[in-house]
Amino acid sequence: MKNNSRIVDRNQAEKLLRFINLIIDYIFIYIIVIAIYLLAILIYSLLGSSSFVENSAALDNMNPLLDRLITAGLYALLMYFTEYITKGRSLGKLITGTMVVNENGGLPTANDFLKRNFSRIVPFDTLSFLGSRGWHDSWSDTKVVKRKAYLEALERENSIEDIGRLSEL
Repeated sequence: MKNNSRIVDRNQAEKLLRFINLIIDYIFIYIIVIAIYLLAILIYSLLGSSSFVENSAALDNMNPLLDRLITAGLYALLMYFTEYITKGRSLGKLITGTMVVNENGGLPTANDFLKRNFSRIVPFDTLSFLGSRGWHDSWSDTKVVKRKAYLEALERENSIEDIGRLSEL
């Protein structure tokens, strides 16, 4: 595969776009997580002897650390599937016109997406963007680019190479 790292670097998404992605994705994924919790409570209530209200209260009294671990795991898993299935585009990235690529400009592998999204569980990952690059990008060798500008730059690069090949004939 051709190395397009220069094109990737020139078309990286700004921190503001990344922050907007984060907010949109958090809202979207947490709505899904709440729905999963409610569905689990409903199923447990139907199968068990206690009511939906009692099971909701029991869940509300769950150990806060366990709650955070389960929620963070669900968030990472849902983001993994979302980015893997959509080839690097979560809902936030669809709205802001960005996408995830590997450092060479190709589509990240399933393993890259797995590393990227489970790295988000690390405390303070969000604050890592105060530096030059977030941990979940660094550890998975991925970058977020402005999709339209990136694809146009790739097309220009390929067109220039095609012209060079034709002149050699």
